[in-house]
Formats: sequence, C-alpha cells, structure tokens
Amino acid sequence: MDDLDINVIDFIFLNLAFAATFTGVIINNWENYVPAFIIKGYRYGSFAYQGSEANYLQVIEIPKAYYRHFYLFSSLLSLATLSYMCLVYYLGVTVSYPVHIVLKVLLQENEPSVSVTAAVLAMSLLTIQCIRRFYETYYLQVFAKSSKMNLSHYLAGIVHYFGCIVTVVGQAPLFCGHQTLQQISWNDTYTTVLAVPCTVVFLRAWYEQYQTNIIFANLRKDKKSGAVVTEDHGTPHGRMFNHVSSPHRMCEIIMYTLLLMLVPTRTFLCIYLWVLGNQIQTSIQAHEWYKKTFDNYPTNRFAVFPRLL
Repeated sequence: MDDLDINVIDFIFLNLAFAATFTGVIINNWENYVPAFIIKGYRYGSFAYQGSEANYLQVIEIPKAYYRHFYLFSSLLSLATLSYMCLVYYLGVTVSYPVHIVLKVLLQENEPSVSVTAAVLAMSLLTIQCIRRFYETYYLQVFAKSSKMNLSHYLAGIVHYFGCIVTVVGQAPLFCGHQTLQQISWNDTYTTVLAVPCTVVFLRAWYEQYQTNIIFANLRKDKKSGAVVTEDHGTPHGRMFNHVSSPHRMCEIIMYTLLLMLVPTRTFLCIYLWVLGNQIQTSIQAHEWYKKTFDNYPTNRFAVFPRLL
C-alpha cells in the first residue's frame, strides 16, 4: 500500500515545471501556431497577449498588483513556521499531531532528509526573501492599473510559497519520522561546508534583486520627489541590467539554486525545476518584448544569464 502513496508536493511542482517550460518553449518559438487562449492565459504584464481573441478569459483576469498577496501570505507563513521550528528545536516544544499528519499527507516522508542546521538556515533565508518582497510589493513597486494576470498565475504563486515552506519544514528532524530531541541530527559535514558560502552568495543575490526592483520602480517615479509620474514601461539601465534584461529573475534562480544545495531533496528539486523553467521562459519573453518595443535597446544584453542565454 505504501508504494501507492503519492507525494502531493512532488506531483504539483513537476506538473507546474512541465507546463511552464513546455508552454513557454512552444510560445517563444512557434507563437503563430499556438491558440490565442493559451498565449493569453500564459503571458501577462508588459508582454501580455494584445490580440482581440480569447477575450472571454478576461473574466478570470485579476490586477497584477495582487502579486502583493503572495508575499503577505508567504511572509506570515514563513515567519510563523520559522518561529515554530525554533520553539521545537531550542525550547523543546513537541510538534503537534495535526502538523505531523498534514506534513505526512503532503510529503509522505518517514525520515528526515536534512539536518536541523540546514532546515533552519534554509527557512531563515526563505523568510527574509518573503519579507523583503512583501516590502517591495507594498511600498516600492509601481503596478500599472491596467496590468492584469490570469487567475492561474495568482494561484500558482500561493501554491509556490506554500510548497516551499512545507517542503523545508516537512523534511526536517522531528517534523517527520519518530525521533526524539536526543536522536536528531543537529548538523552534518555537508551543511558545515556549505552553510557560510551559500548564505553569503544568497544574500548577495538577495541584495542585487532588491537593487533591480529599485531601478524598475524609479522608471515610473520623479527623480526628485519620488512621486509616481507614469505607468509606462521604460528601458532600465545600471547594475546587472548592463548584462541581462531580467537580473531579478537571474537572482531568483541563484537563490533557489542555493536553497536546493542546502535542502538537496527530491521534493525541493521538483520545486527548483518549476522555478528554473518559469523564470527562464519568462525572461526570454521579456527580452524579446524589450527588443521589439524599444528601438535603441542595448544589443549586448542577454535574457537572463550573461553570455549564455
């Protein structure tokens, strides 16, 4: 019977990874042969589908500004989860039975896959990322009132952060299996070697992504007063924009690569494949949109990886 148990998180993210990558590749290379409803459902924001077909999908389109909800939800959940982990590991609080059951149903894990140090560090990094994005989307970024996204993008964002948080905590000691506080692995050689370099590089990418979003926001603000003066798109310049069109997406890939190194499990690999496919395909779309929209767009820029793609 155990062989029939399904890891729900694996199943969801493998399907998301396949859908994002396959659909993106088809649209980016053979758009003329793709039905309008697929393009309209896939693309959003600056490079959303502009045709008049498939207008019926407008009934499930919502403001792109609702991105904020991802980060409100993920900030609260990640902060609460990290606090709970600290209570369990450092104050001896017992993991509640309902939490055990939910994690077991979603992940089907019988033994922890990472050490306490790896799990707490990964959750800490994920939490500061969610909190910073919460700040950016509520107090920094300027969302155009006319910019829409499909309801599927909204739901995928909620599922993404829920899945990430559940995966990190659900494969950690005491949250799966039947160990005692005295039996768990607090640290290991693998984590000891990678903890500092992974944290340093993560924070560097974290900071660079923040600077990228400041540049984006300033394109729509008055330089002196900081007031929003336009909702139009412009050509961003400076920092990593000198090399790629989507440095924020490049940084996202880097950060999730480092999280995967800290939590090298099959389930987090499924999440990583989804992030990789989604960010790469979206970066390609953004890059092509920039080139078509702005005649003087720098020709030396790549889409997401300098000198590679």
